[in-house]
Amino acid sequence: MSSETLEHLFEPFFTTKEKGVGTGLGLFICYGIVEKHGGTMDVASGLNAGTQFKICLPVS
Repeated sequence: MSSETLEHLFEPFFTTKEKGVGTGLGLFICYGIVEKHGGTMDVASGLNAGTQFKICLPVS
């Protein structure tokens, strides 16, 4: 994933898909849910190397 894409990854309605294919809300909603529960969501990505998401939630 490019650094430009990473900058906008969790913004609402941001998508790299063609127009009409998806809404760009998936990661935005996931990020919101994780934050509401006091957690964090981090992403690590390399160009043409894959992307990894790490979600950490507090123990209740």
